[in-house]
Amino acid sequence: TKAAHSDASAAVDFAEAVCVPAGEFPFAVVTRQFGPREGDRVGIGHGKPEGRQIMLGHGTVTEYDPDGGITLERDMSPGGNYDALNVRREAGDVAVTKFREGRWWYATVYRDETGTTKGTYVNICTPLELFPDSVRYMDLHVDVIRHADGTVKRVDDDELDEAVEAGYVPEALAQKARDVATRIENAL
Repeated sequence: TKAAHSDASAAVDFAEAVCVPAGEFPFAVVTRQFGPREGDRVGIGHGKPEGRQIMLGHGTVTEYDPDGGITLERDMSPGGNYDALNVRREAGDVAVTKFREGRWWYATVYRDETGTTKGTYVNICTPLELFPDSVRYMDLHVDVIRHADGTVKRVDDDELDEAVEAGYVPEALAQKARDVATRIENAL
């Protein structure tokens, strides 16, 4: 919270001095004061294990859950394909992404201009952190996709293996990512 907004620093210092930690992040209290809330613009900071950060774009918060979640909607630019789904990105497409503070994954549903689902992409990552102007995490490479016809496929296990071999991802973290991916794959 201190890093999310300069005005919060003194308040956090005060709270730490007088309160016993409850173990849970006070999402509703912090977001009520600093955001993100419905209507806010939020970026997606997609960190890579080797140290790069890719900004996946910005969207508008369309839903806010005081228990720790937001839904972000992004208008997609045409051209190319959606990663692993192998579906064309076209004018009028929208990406709807649900984020929950502390979750090890998030899902993005891609829809065309009529609202028809083009596919779903579930990104496996370190626990999500929601800040007033961005969502941040480190990508753990392995992902699960669901095509519009309902076919489910797990992808990029090889990229996770390479990251472990290169020393960017510890084996214990890689195993956690594999376990999360398996649970998502079975749930879809």
